[in-house]
Amino acid sequence: MKRRLPRKPQRKTQRKQRPKSAGKPAARRLPVNGRAEVAEADPLADARIRPLLERYCALAGVKQSALGPDHSRLSLPQGERAFFKDRERLSVAFSLAALERAPDAEIAVLGSPFVSQLIEAIRTRAARLSLGLIAPASASSPLSRRERGTGGEDGREREDDSEVGLPIPVRNGTGKVSKARVALHPVGRLVARVVLRAGAGVEEAVVESDVYDLSAGGQVSDDVAAAFRDLEAGRTEPADPSEAGKAARVPAREPADLLRLLLIHLQEKSAERVAARRAAAEQALAAELGRLDRYFESILKEQSDPEAIGTVTALAERRRTEEIRRSQVKAVVHPLQLIDATVLVQRAEWQLESAHGRHATFNAQRSLSGGAAWIVACPHCGRPPMSLVICRHDHCGCEACSSQCSVCGEDFCAEHGIAHCRVDEQPACDEHVRVCASCHLQHCTAHEGVCAEDGHTACTACLAPCGSCGRVVCNRHAEQSGADAPKGSRRLCSACLKYCEGGTNEPVGVDEVTECASCARSVCTAHQAVCVVDGQVHCSQHLRRTDTSRRLVCARHRAACVVEAMTLFAADEVEACPVCGKDACVQHRAACGYCGRQVCTVDLERQSRRCATCAQLAAIAEPPEAVITAARAVIGGGVPKASRAWRVARDRSHLVVELDLGLRRKAVFTLRHGESVPDSVVNHSLLGSKRQK
Repeated sequence: MKRRLPRKPQRKTQRKQRPKSAGKPAARRLPVNGRAEVAEADPLADARIRPLLERYCALAGVKQSALGPDHSRLSLPQGERAFFKDRERLSVAFSLAALERAPDAEIAVLGSPFVSQLIEAIRTRAARLSLGLIAPASASSPLSRRERGTGGEDGREREDDSEVGLPIPVRNGTGKVSKARVALHPVGRLVARVVLRAGAGVEEAVVESDVYDLSAGGQVSDDVAAAFRDLEAGRTEPADPSEAGKAARVPAREPADLLRLLLIHLQEKSAERVAARRAAAEQALAAELGRLDRYFESILKEQSDPEAIGTVTALAERRRTEEIRRSQVKAVVHPLQLIDATVLVQRAEWQLESAHGRHATFNAQRSLSGGAAWIVACPHCGRPPMSLVICRHDHCGCEACSSQCSVCGEDFCAEHGIAHCRVDEQPACDEHVRVCASCHLQHCTAHEGVCAEDGHTACTACLAPCGSCGRVVCNRHAEQSGADAPKGSRRLCSACLKYCEGGTNEPVGVDEVTECASCARSVCTAHQAVCVVDGQVHCSQHLRRTDTSRRLVCARHRAACVVEAMTLFAADEVEACPVCGKDACVQHRAACGYCGRQVCTVDLERQSRRCATCAQLAAIAEPPEAVITAARAVIGGGVPKASRAWRVARDRSHLVVELDLGLRRKAVFTLRHGESVPDSVVNHSLLGSKRQK
């Protein structure tokens, strides 16, 4: 919001009545950076805060009452109370002694809540101060008619059409001879609050730029800057606008462009402060990183699990990255006030043309309020140029802020291209600049390619062939396998990328994996093995070694012994007991001395060496037909006599049959349920036992 102080009508009679011997004229304005007449109270705050407060009070209608040389009371109007927490009155102390006398007062020091509220109010209500016209050179040192740009006797009646040559060369172009004109240029300076943050440290300062030509973008001469400060401090009065005559008023630059130029100058003025803050931040960062390294090193010494070690390592890297990011110096600039005035200048404009047919306008000026030297400044950066360069967008800049496109060869300014391509570090104009969809960095069209994944463009630095299928893909659609992969570290596209789920989900190629027979997941050759029972490939998560033979078996072919239930066996290392049906290992199986079957030691009596089924044989009068059929096969095809005694017992898998053959001979055979063919046959006689089958 642009606000002007009320200006009293200027009369020549009043100016004549001022005594020549007056020491200091009454201050017409209080400058933002002026020093207030304060009693020697050893102020705690920045000396520029009090003048800033007084200027705000004058513009916003805030009543300021002095309670002491370093103590004031503010009476806020209704419209200003919102900036100060809706308070009607406010007590402000400018020194530590005043704060001790009035503990309820607000201290005016950078970083305090009061100064933050004041700056917010100024930025909202008093962002600009216009001083008026700087008086041209006095009659005691008059400029010539050529210097003033006029041909009349009074120096303002007509323009000087004298030709002025371009004082600096044009790269790859020419400039036409210009004619000087008289014009009104805006000049001014910016006051801003600069906040520097780095780690836990915060530093605030009020920084002022030098006086700049707000139209041309260059710094004004020392005599014009001195006249501007005299006008700002009230030591001189603004000139009558009629003294400008018919001089054309040249508008100021766009606010964004103007702010960019002034911020560049503020950055240069704050370079020493930023360097000091960066050095302190780097020292604090080194100490903090050392502390973090020692802390996580002690944690890692206590870990033995690889997964826990990986987790702690990742956490340590993340904390280091956060600390490095936090220690970076960040500068936040809050523009407070733009103080401007107008000055009468002699202006020359040159029409420039490049070899590519581009056109631009360049101007220089010299003030009629001071020295007669021409001020030549780059329209882009405001620095004195060694040569001019015409941008392809029909404006010009200096050689320092311009480049030549490596693709088309045309010149361009810093706003219409890039200085460094992401691939070869060469400049490129905005027509030949692309943003890589993979790394999101800018590159030129000469280093542009196409990703085979979905056809999008990317820079050549992000494109490479897949190590498996050979397709060219970008980094976003590719992943690098580890050095411990079966075929080493390779770049893999999304179609060839698999994750070995037998290990820790590490990326591998499709030609390095096989499906697990248990879970059908991909498992690489480094984390796969074959089950000794079924001979199929399984991942490491589904294979275990047996406790006795140390062979690998999958989950489907694991077994346990009825005697040792907690011992792991392979399925081919145990057999089902025909009596109880439970599995038993070879160490806990033995042959029954009566029926000849291999049974578990649980169902075998140690003394008789008979199984539990043989111990339960009972006589039966009429055996089943299947038993009779099996008996015929045992005795050689004849029909057993009816007087023969039959004894039968049933268990989990068989019928055990005892057939009396006479002469104290007996035949014991087993018959599986549902079958009529004997499974085993043992003959017993006085001579001993003999197994037939």
